[in-house]
Amino acid sequence: MKTFSELIKEKKINKSHSKEEIDYIVNSYTLGETQDDMMAKWLKAICENSMNFDETVNYTNSIINSGKRVLFDDCDGYVIDKHSTGGVGDKISLILGPILAACGCYVPMIVGRYLGHTGGTLDKLESIDGYNGHLELDRFQHIVKDVGISIIGQTKDICPADKKIYNLRDKTSTIKSFPLICGSIMGKKISEGIEGLVLDVKTGNGAFMDDVNEAKALGQHLSDIGLKFGLDVKYAVTDMSQPLGDYSGQLCEVIESMETLKGNGPNDILDVIYYLGEISLSMAGIDNSKDKINHVIDNGSAYEVLCKMISAHGGDLSKIKYEPKYIKEIKVAKSGYLNFNQTKEMGNSILALSGHQNVINNIHDSQSGFRLFKKHGSFVEENDVIGEMFCMNQSYLNDAIEIFKDSFDVVNQKPNLYKLIYN
Repeated sequence: MKTFSELIKEKKINKSHSKEEIDYIVNSYTLGETQDDMMAKWLKAICENSMNFDETVNYTNSIINSGKRVLFDDCDGYVIDKHSTGGVGDKISLILGPILAACGCYVPMIVGRYLGHTGGTLDKLESIDGYNGHLELDRFQHIVKDVGISIIGQTKDICPADKKIYNLRDKTSTIKSFPLICGSIMGKKISEGIEGLVLDVKTGNGAFMDDVNEAKALGQHLSDIGLKFGLDVKYAVTDMSQPLGDYSGQLCEVIESMETLKGNGPNDILDVIYYLGEISLSMAGIDNSKDKINHVIDNGSAYEVLCKMISAHGGDLSKIKYEPKYIKEIKVAKSGYLNFNQTKEMGNSILALSGHQNVINNIHDSQSGFRLFKKHGSFVEENDVIGEMFCMNQSYLNDAIEIFKDSFDVVNQKPNLYKLIYN
C-alpha cells in the first residue's frame, strides 16, 4: 500500500485513486492514524484536481461504511428526505419535513451544522431549549415511526468519517468540491435508510454554486451517485441570491417555520415549499400535491407534527420565544433600489452576532439573527429602515451591522430581479 504522502502527490498530478486507496485515506483519518495537516493537503488536492465518477462513488461508499445504516423496512408509507446545499435564511427543511410527514410519508433527516456562511439546520433546532439532536439510532427510528419525522445531527454511528472530514473542510476552505459534497450529502442520506431523496441545489451569490449550470451539474451528479446505490433522487435548482423568507438566524428561523406551518409564511418560502413538495409527494405516489399541502397546513396537522417532533427530542415548546436583548435598525444612506449582491456576507454577519465567523461547533446565540423588511429590487428613500439585527451582546451587534451594511448596494436603476426556481 502506498503511503498517504504518495497518494497526495499522485492526486496533485491528477492520478486516480483505487477503491482500496480511498478506503485507506478515509479510514486512516477517521481512526486518527492520519493527522489533520496531511488530510488537509489531500482535501486541497481534491479541490484542485477533483475525482472522477468511480472515485466519487468509492469515496461515498467509504463514508457510508465508516458507520451503520438505518433500516425502515416496516414503515407503511414512503420513506423520503429532503436536503439543501445551503444558504442564508433557508429553513425549508423545518417546514417541508413536517408537511411530508403529515401527508403520510416518513422523514428521517440527518442534518449538518454551519458550513462556511450557510446556516445549519441542527444549530437552528438546538437553539430550542432542551432539543437533543444527538439521539441513539433506535430512538431516532422510533420517533420517525411514531411522529413521522426526526431531525438529528451525525452521531457516532452514522458516517463518523464524514463528521470528522466535514469539520476539517470548514477549517481549511475545502468546501466547494463536487466529490466532497457528494460524499458528504449522499453518504448521510443513503445511511438513513430512505427510498427517495429530494435535493434543493442552491445557486446565486449566497450559495456555494453561484452559476446555475454548475448547480444543475451538481444536482445531476448527486442523482447519478444515488442511482448507483439504488436511491431515487430528484433535484431542483433554486435561488440563493438573497435571504429566503424574512428572518435569518437561529431561533427566529424556527419561529418563522412554525408561523409558515400555521399559514403565515412569506411568499418566497411557500413557492419553494409547493415546488419541492410536488416533487416529493409525486415520488411517494401521492397526487394533488398542492391541495394536500394546503390541507395539512389549514387543518394544523403539519404544525402539530413539528411540535410533536420537537417535544420528542426534549425541546421545550414554551421557551420558543423571540426576546433578544439588543435590536438595531438597518438604514440606508441614500435613495434608490436595493441590490443584494453579497448574500454570503449577510450569512457571515449572523456568525458575527455570536462573536465568531466560519467556525463550526461553536455555541451560537439562540436569539441572534436579522429580519428584512425589504427585498432585492425594492425602492427605498434615504434613511429608510430595511431591516433589523438582534442578539444578546451589543458589541457583537455593532460588528455584525458593519458586515451587513457591506453586503448590499443602493443603486440608481432597478437591478434585474432574481428568478426563484430554475427548473
